[in-house]
Amino acid sequence: MDEQVRTGVASVDAVIESVEELAERPLAEHAAVFTAAQERLRRALDADPQASPQPFPQHEEG
Repeated sequence: MDEQVRTGVASVDAVIESVEELAERPLAEHAAVFTAAQERLRRALDADPQASPQPFPQHEEG
């Protein structure tokens, strides 16, 4: 799967990128990356949506 997923939300996209880079990292580092990703996504979900200048992108049916 070569398609990159992006949300348009910078903090979430940074987490996605860190997980995408796991293929290039030693297996021993994967758990730490997933743990950090979970924490960063939780912070993004807990953030005040009014404080974010980026709207949630709409999915277009194709």
